[in-house]
Parts: sequence; structure tokens; C-alpha cells
Amino acid sequence: MRWFIVTNMLSASICLRAQTIQNVDFRAAGKTIVVSYDFLHPKADTSINVALVFKDQQGGSIVPKSISGDLKNVKPGEGKRILWDVLEDGISLSGKYKVEISIEVFKSVRIGSQVWTAENLNVDRFRNGDPIPQAKTDEEWKRAGENQQPAWCNYGNDSKNGESYGKLYNWYAVNDRRGLAPQGWHVPSQDEWFKLQYVLGDTLLYGGRTAFSGEKMKSTSGWDSFGDMNGNGTNESGFNGLPGGSRCTSWTFQKIGSTSFWWSSTDGWLNNARYSMLTNSNNYLHYNWCDKSCGFFVRCVKD
Repeated sequence: MRWFIVTNMLSASICLRAQTIQNVDFRAAGKTIVVSYDFLHPKADTSINVALVFKDQQGGSIVPKSISGDLKNVKPGEGKRILWDVLEDGISLSGKYKVEISIEVFKSVRIGSQVWTAENLNVDRFRNGDPIPQAKTDEEWKRAGENQQPAWCNYGNDSKNGESYGKLYNWYAVNDRRGLAPQGWHVPSQDEWFKLQYVLGDTLLYGGRTAFSGEKMKSTSGWDSFGDMNGNGTNESGFNGLPGGSRCTSWTFQKIGSTSFWWSSTDGWLNNARYSMLTNSNNYLHYNWCDKSCGFFVRCVKD
């Protein structure tokens, strides 16, 4: 089998955040491609993680897998390098490409032995760079579910809710082979949600429940009260669960201010998958099954 690495691919572009990445370039070097960039920032103790995507002239995307170099916990400086073993990934390159380096910026928190994102996922592209279809109408959301296709939306189709709470995804986006979670992260299984719950102090004894996790996971503001109960939590865990609501099987939006739902990666019976839920009416983490066409939020756990 012949492999082609064309050396005239030197067209480079950059996804800038605060103008901190500059002078992006790349070249073929034997069986590898060497990407170089400068990370400029006035604070020497700053560090970033970066993601790498190659794009051809038709808009197709390749996300390298067999890469090494200045990718994680990168400190400011010039001449940063990323090495991509193209043949190890089984990739044949020909023609002209451009490379995009983006800074991965999201909050995370260590809870027990796990590292969780401390905010809901808010991406509109899969890990390989392909766009995730946005469902802008009830009909588009319904059709995506019926066709078992990935989709996302903002609560109430309002971008301001997306900024506050993140995006709602159906489970077909969660389970897509192109990867919903950022590189180095994954959507947690139901067992990983169980582990989080018990690290925070929940126990099950003879059918009863001693509940602490919900209060420790909920944000300190934003939750509606329930009767005489203050719906807010202590956020002792740092999880910062916000009451973003959901999109149910009738395609309607519901329960913002009182509830939040998160998908797991655990498949279920028929057309259902597992999810976790916090509510303003009690202080423990609920679990159940739901139709895969529903719209829930997504948290990620570090690999």
C-alpha cells in the first residue's frame, strides 16, 4: 500500500483565544508531520491544553490520534511542537491541507479518584471536527430522534440558555463513534455516576437511602424552592450542578429552574439509555431510563 504525504500542504490557520497562539505551521518529516506554534501569554504560570485538526480543501476534517509533544499543560513559549505519526493512524494524505490548533478551555474538578468537568458540555462539533446537527425546530428534533441521528439544541432554542447551562443533546450524539467528549475525556457510564454518588456519601441500606450527594452537587444559587425547602445546594463537591431542565419525548422543554438531567454512556433496553438527575425537591442523585431522543446535558470524566 502506498502512502502520500505531500510537502506542499503548507497552508495554516488558527483558532485564536485572546491572541495567545501564533505562527502556526507544519511540514512533512519522513513518516511524520511536525506542527509548530508559539504560545504567547504574559503570565508564565499559565498552562493550556490544545487540540489539533487538519482540514482539506473540501472541508473534511482529520483529528490526529497518534500524536505527541506540546499538547497538555503547555507553558508559554516559542517553538512548541506536535508530532503526528501519520502512518500509525493509517492515514493517506494528498493535496493541500490547513491545520487548526484550538485551546481547550473548560473547568474541571477532582472528586475522589475521578476528574469531572465542572460545567456542562457546550460543543457543536464531534471530536473529529464534524459538525453536530442543530435542531432549530420541534420538527427537526423529532425527525432526528425518529431517524436515530445526533442532534443538539439550546433550552427553549435560546442561545442565552446555552451560554448559561450548555447544550442539550440526544443520546445518539452521546453514542456517536466520532466522539462527543473532548480528547482525553469520555461520557461517564452509569457505574461512574454511581462511584461519584458514593464518594459523596450516599448509601443504600435495606431499601432506604441516606442522601447527601445532591446537596453537595447542586450549585449554591439558581434552584427554585420546593415548598419550605430551599432548592439550592452547597456545591461542596465543586460539581456545580445547575437546574437547566430538559427536552422530553413530546419535544417540549420543561423543568428549568427545578431539575437537571445528564446522559450516561450506558445503553439500555429497547430505545432507552441511562441518565442521572438532580431535583430541587430532595438531596440525592436519581437514576432512570429514558428514550434516547430526549434532550439532556452531558458531563465528562477524564480518561
